[in-house]
Amino acid sequence: MDQDWEYDDEDEWDESEFDDDDVNETVACSNCGAEIYEDAVSCPICGEYVTTNTHPFSDRPNWWITLGIVGVIATILSLIFLV
Repeated sequence: MDQDWEYDDEDEWDESEFDDDDVNETVACSNCGAEIYEDAVSCPICGEYVTTNTHPFSDRPNWWITLGIVGVIATILSLIFLV
């Protein structure tokens, strides 16, 4: 059972696999305001489940929504009066 183990360059520690560049970002808990990881399922402080807001207008300012509604109304009115 006497085996010769040879040193192989492939056995070296590859530090590029464990870069710290992909550190998780934190966000504020919507219930208590504590900083939590953005991929957390629940807040470790208050215990509330973290929900993501998927509403299409959730991150838009009010002027943007108003401008969009006025644009849709103007398009409909222009189509009605052109016929």
